[in-house]
Amino acid sequence: MDFETMLVCLFIVNFFTVLFMLSYRSRYTKGNGLRPYTIAKLIQLLAWLLLLLDTAVYLRGVQLTVMLICLAGGMMEALALLKLLGVYNAGLRRLYYRLAGISGAGVLLLAGLYPSAEQAGALTAASGASMIAYPVYLLFMKLGETPLQKLIGLLYGLSIVALLGQAVHLLYAQSLAGTAASSWLQEIFYIGLYLLMFLGTAGYMLLSREHTYAELERVSTYDELTGILNRRAFSVRARRLIAAAARAGTPFSFLLLDVDHFKQINDTFGHETGDKVLWDFSRKIEAQLSSGDLFGRFGGEEFAVLLHRADETASTGIAERLRRCVLGAVIDDTLLPYTVSIGVITILPEQRVPLDRLYKQTDLALYEAKQTGRNCVVRTYEHSSLLDEKVPSS
Repeated sequence: MDFETMLVCLFIVNFFTVLFMLSYRSRYTKGNGLRPYTIAKLIQLLAWLLLLLDTAVYLRGVQLTVMLICLAGGMMEALALLKLLGVYNAGLRRLYYRLAGISGAGVLLLAGLYPSAEQAGALTAASGASMIAYPVYLLFMKLGETPLQKLIGLLYGLSIVALLGQAVHLLYAQSLAGTAASSWLQEIFYIGLYLLMFLGTAGYMLLSREHTYAELERVSTYDELTGILNRRAFSVRARRLIAAAARAGTPFSFLLLDVDHFKQINDTFGHETGDKVLWDFSRKIEAQLSSGDLFGRFGGEEFAVLLHRADETASTGIAERLRRCVLGAVIDDTLLPYTVSIGVITILPEQRVPLDRLYKQTDLALYEAKQTGRNCVVRTYEHSSLLDEKVPSS
């Protein structure tokens, strides 16, 4: 493909990419990293437009201008990727601004020292490769949690290879002129550009959607204040564990926990302190549970725990441990002791009890714990009208 045809193709692809990004952004204005990515594509579109105009009408200094514009576009695209990956911060932004500034100054210096643009072009290509190196590392090596992330990292990695190949090609343009190596390096560079223009953009949009869906799943699954499972997600997962326990013939235990006098805490210290108490409570309880257990917030100051494979003896010991772990709490460097009441029931392998019934029976035990002094664990049994046993606080 000749240079003019390549420019036309790149311009058309980038033009429709920008239109697509603008239309997408108008509907999803809060897309993570979408604004800087759109700006990056607009900057790159300007570069291809200038090169196209230069092929039709000679524009003095257009090559130097395009190099500087490409540096700005590469910097914005790298920052957009970092923002999408959730690692963007003021320090990284300053670092990339400095890198772009130093690279731009170097390009201007080389353009002044050498009559041809090869040296300045080589520095531009190498700088572009360095700007996307960190996002590639995050995508492919450090944060590669999904196949899509690794694939996007691989695509940008190939673009780095193409940019570095172009830098070598420009540095040794005279010695490589007319050779197969020159043609090979140029073709790699063209392929790299198309990867950045088309596949890179499509991958970015898919990655953005993946992050959006992950965030929606997180919001619908976890309680915003405490970070543990919300009631709906807890119920869905608990039913699966209950069914699995029935198939395996193993016991399990269900606990309801309620922070004592929580309304009084809110009225005395304020709702912000009350929120901190709930957060502290969640962290302390979560630290006492194993990876196979479920822990969720049922609403307000009420929480639920499902102990996987815990019989009566084990669940009684765990419940007492949970009760004791919250004693002597320190909130904002101030001693703010609070206690918890717990209702517990254990289901044996031969029993089949739905989650709703478990909740109702355990709620009766929790109510009894509240009525008999709080800060205690009360056990109830399947088929019993109320509790038969109370474990006193120590």
